[in-house]
This record gives sequence, C-alpha cells and structure tokens, in this order.
Amino acid sequence: MLLIFVFLLCVVVWGFFHSNPRGVPRGRLLALNILILALATLAGLVVGLVLYADASVVKAGEKGLAVYLAIMAGGTAFLILVAAGGMLRNLVVFPLSARAHPAPEA
Repeated sequence: MLLIFVFLLCVVVWGFFHSNPRGVPRGRLLALNILILALATLAGLVVGLVLYADASVVKAGEKGLAVYLAIMAGGTAFLILVAAGGMLRNLVVFPLSARAHPAPEA
C-alpha cells in the first residue's frame, strides 16, 4: 500500500505542475501554486497528527500502526487538496476565457 501511495503522490504532484495554465501572469501563478501546496501540506500534517494522537492512545502498544495510519490519512488529505486546488486554479482562478491566447499562425 505504501508503494501505491508513493506512486499516487508522484503522479498528483507531477500533474499539478504539468497542468499549469499558459498565458497567465507568472507571479500570480507561482503565488497560487505555493499557497495551494502550503495549505495541502498543513492540512495533511494536521490530519496525520490528529489521527496519530488518537490511534496511539487507543492502541498504546501498536505505535507502528498508528504511524502508518497517520501517514496514509495525512497523505490522502494532501493528495485530495492538491488535486482540488489544481482544478480550482485552472477552472476558476485562471479560466480559459481569462488567459492570453497566442495569435494564430498563417
């Protein structure tokens, strides 16, 4: 499961940067990308730490399982927020109608 998670992490992060909209101000795009990644990282850490704290209290002798659950849950929260943030970035913040389009070549 951990290998599948790492693969999904790589695919989502690659897709997030690979789908950057063209024809938008680079400064705003960079600021939005940093904001999305920072919020996703913060949310992933919070979810992971809360789940770890809860799981380690319930199953005090099984810290390994609590760590695994925290990593998977926090990582899943990160993946969902990065994917949703990328879609929000491309469809709402920088919609096709607001992007600069290159002139057609003759």
